[in-house]
Amino acid sequence: MLEYIRTSAQSFGVKVAFGVIILVFVFWGVGNFNDRDYSNVVAVVNGQPILAQEFERAYRGAEEYLLRANPGLTREQLIRDHLGRTVLNDLIRQTLVLQEAERAGITVTPVELRQAVGKMRAFQDDKGRFDPDAYTRVLAAQRKSPAQYEKELADELLAGKIYALVTAPAWTDPDEARRRYDFLRERRSVDYLFVPASRFADKVEVTDAEARAWYDGHKADFAIPARVNVAYVAVRPEELVKPETVSEADARAWYEANKGHFEQPEQVRAAHILVPLPQDADAAAEGAAREALAEAQARLKAGEPFAKVADAVNPEGAAGPGGELGWVTRGKTVPAFEEAAFALEPGTISEPVRSPFGFHLILVEEKNPGGVREFEKVIAEARKGAAFEQGSDKLHEALDSLIEDNILNKPLAESAERHGLKAAESGFLDREGLMEKLGVKPEGAEALLAAGAGLPVDSALEAGDSYLVARVIATEPPSTRPFADVKDGIVKILGEEKALADALASAQATLAGLRNGPLSEAEAKKLGLKEAPAMERGGSLADFAQDPALTEAIFADKPGDWLSRVYSVTGPEGPGALICRVAKVLPPDDAGFESVAEALAEGVQREREDAVYAIFIQSLADKAKVEVVNSNLVDRVNM
Repeated sequence: MLEYIRTSAQSFGVKVAFGVIILVFVFWGVGNFNDRDYSNVVAVVNGQPILAQEFERAYRGAEEYLLRANPGLTREQLIRDHLGRTVLNDLIRQTLVLQEAERAGITVTPVELRQAVGKMRAFQDDKGRFDPDAYTRVLAAQRKSPAQYEKELADELLAGKIYALVTAPAWTDPDEARRRYDFLRERRSVDYLFVPASRFADKVEVTDAEARAWYDGHKADFAIPARVNVAYVAVRPEELVKPETVSEADARAWYEANKGHFEQPEQVRAAHILVPLPQDADAAAEGAAREALAEAQARLKAGEPFAKVADAVNPEGAAGPGGELGWVTRGKTVPAFEEAAFALEPGTISEPVRSPFGFHLILVEEKNPGGVREFEKVIAEARKGAAFEQGSDKLHEALDSLIEDNILNKPLAESAERHGLKAAESGFLDREGLMEKLGVKPEGAEALLAAGAGLPVDSALEAGDSYLVARVIATEPPSTRPFADVKDGIVKILGEEKALADALASAQATLAGLRNGPLSEAEAKKLGLKEAPAMERGGSLADFAQDPALTEAIFADKPGDWLSRVYSVTGPEGPGALICRVAKVLPPDDAGFESVAEALAEGVQREREDAVYAIFIQSLADKAKVEVVNSNLVDRVNM
């Protein structure tokens, strides 16, 4: 949700994430949840409606963004996580801010709006000028009209003005950045004693009664799920008709109907030599670039291979070895480069070409005029396409026939053979195994597990690009692994737990003794006291697994004090008990601060501004009359 909040709040909204998060909990408690007869209204903010279309557009945008950014996420999860409420809260916040701007007489002039649009890189040509065609094209791709986009941009600019006005008085102590740096980069060295649990392993005993009691309390850990052995036939269109059986006439007919499948764009296989030069380079830089270009041209005229010159001149990442760019199609490069490359004949080198990246010398090695490939050259591919189409036409007929035979308990192998298919057997599989090996969906796996031994599933099951006709051969009910089979593992677990408990008790006794007074060097050596390398805040003690609670305690304690308790940790010798104290506090160096001072100061100032703005937003919310009038739409109920 936080990522959506940051995104949907537009550019200025990143600064107010803290305030928005607060409002997620504020607005939903304002007004009521009783749906009224507002068929086109979601909420009313100080008498101003938020329309259903506006909410739906914002919801779909947020949903699309989150699903694209998180491939494992589902729409159902977003509903459960109350995405609708987050979206509505954000719309309410935007409405309150715009209402405040109107009250204060703050506006965005047409000139300001025009200037903002003109500065958008997506709407500019390769020379940095506003391009009306690009403007129309980009908005069309976003499914927005110019009026809609300009309204949204104006609202964003207006909100940005409010943010700037409200946060102008925010002040930050000049020393706060340094204090923040010292806190974050402080390091601490630690003295420690580690008592490995393995030291007590030979002394512990686990009785049969203890093992049995543990088994009885953890039977769920030893559950064996129900399993089934399934006979099945996988049916795919491409297997019902083999490409080699398709006649030339049928293949040609499919080719004629699908010529677009065989159309190739015009292409050139090109290489280039690039002398980099920024678009806004000064005269001196341009002169140096032209000299380097002239030198490269001279080497080519002297007979030096193009690839050798390209490797010597091209900056890293400008092209492949020898300046190779591979096959280039129209629309895939900048206009100047494309125009020159497609005008060249194979084997020729262009005159210098200026692009936003610099000067190019282009070599065209081959040209492909494009067009539709001839049938004779693609007959195998056409046969394959026709076979798939014919197989798709036969798919339902084949499935119906196989399902009927399956219900009548006819041998699946014989039924499959009539259609040129083969039957297979899964072996015993549980729910996850059925989904993984056979590719069926969860509901398909459940249908197989619910069927009895010897019984068919009376419908085809979806399995990726196939349909399965299946019969359960045998079943195994859910069970629990017997105690005898798992006893050794339980004894090992309990033995390790007891050994660790003894190690912790021993370490606790040692810690109590250490608190009686300082250790002498001889006593420290006898106990095996070690000093770990200095650790950073948020890091881990050297040689031990990450333990946030231990790290927090180390950075909260005073130097010389033993930590108040013993910690269970895992180190090079396995699990054990750790006693430690802070030996030294090492402040960060000044040189490191200088490199980040400006960024830290900006961050601290931004946090202070965000806090001021959050209070401002909260004050608007406290005075607002906000009423949710269509909670079903917001919560996606009955949708």
